Amino acid sequence: GRMIEKKNVNKTYTQALRDPRVWVLFVIYGASFGIELTVNNVAALYFIDYFDLTLVTAGLVAASFGLMNLFARTLGGIFGDNFGALWGLRGRSFWLFICLLFEGIALMIFSQMQVLFLAIPSLIVFSLFTQMAEGATYSVVPFINKKALGAVAGVVGAGGNAGAVLAGFLFKNMIDWSEAFFIL
Repeated sequence: GRMIEKKNVNKTYTQALRDPRVWVLFVIYGASFGIELTVNNVAALYFIDYFDLTLVTAGLVAASFGLMNLFARTLGGIFGDNFGALWGLRGRSFWLFICLLFEGIALMIFSQMQVLFLAIPSLIVFSLFTQMAEGATYSVVPFINKKALGAVAGVVGAGGNAGAVLAGFLFKNMIDWSEAFFIL
């Protein structure tokens, strides 16, 4: 019995890897969690270099970005569930689209800020939508392939790390960091 069970697991895993929706979510998670990881890495230095903050103050400002995780990711998942209850998978996907769209708009706005009292609120709005997009992504994951849920979740999760690696290349001081944020 165990041999047949193992073959079935491998078959569902292969099916999950062949599903283009899994790879779309891989990219989406790269564009949300991957960008969050990158911003966690560069935010304090950005506030030191571009807004002349001290290390401690810049660290506190940068921490406000991560602090949103206390509720924003959960909020994204809850809204995903509510959209799902109303319109099924299409509703969940639409909510995910909205989160990503506003994450992108908020990041472009943040990248253009030159005064601190506007930069901080725009960073927080960007953070809110980034982390809601992460929760919204995982409100979609269970509906892609119920038999290979672990495989789908693993591939999507890896997209976050891949996104962070790719986004990190923009901050290798070849271009202005505000421009790098705008490109992201």
